[in-house]
Amino acid sequence: MRDKLDSVDHKILTLLSGDAQMPYTEVAKNAGISPGTVHMRTRKMKNMGVIKRSTLSLDYSKMGYKMTVFLGIYLRESFLYKVVIEELTKIQEVVKIHHSTGKYDIFIKVHAKDSLHYRNLYQEAILTIEGIRGIESFISVEENMSRHINFES
Repeated sequence: MRDKLDSVDHKILTLLSGDAQMPYTEVAKNAGISPGTVHMRTRKMKNMGVIKRSTLSLDYSKMGYKMTVFLGIYLRESFLYKVVIEELTKIQEVVKIHHSTGKYDIFIKVHAKDSLHYRNLYQEAILTIEGIRGIESFISVEENMSRHINFES
């Protein structure tokens, strides 16, 4: 079916999620299909919105960003989430934003060079956003896993 994913699509997704720069010829070889099939299926999944974009996986610590911090944000009023999220997107060090349920209204991930850099981000860029009632911070000591779902199981 043109608008549904099958096992071939799942195989392609699993291979490309491991290495988005893998040439289609190599994907085809590993999946046991032709490069043309990989190209057509990938285009289909892009048109469906399944594949949104291809990105690099960066080691921020090797680029001088030694701290990863997660922040749980409380809003003054829940309807302010769009305005607050829009302001958070303007902060370059904010790399993930989730509008969430539960204890926090918004949960974000931030990279900082060191504790001084983080303090400046926190006090001068994040806490000054209108609509934020409070924040709880969680410093990551070590990232032990980052992966995509294996679609072949």
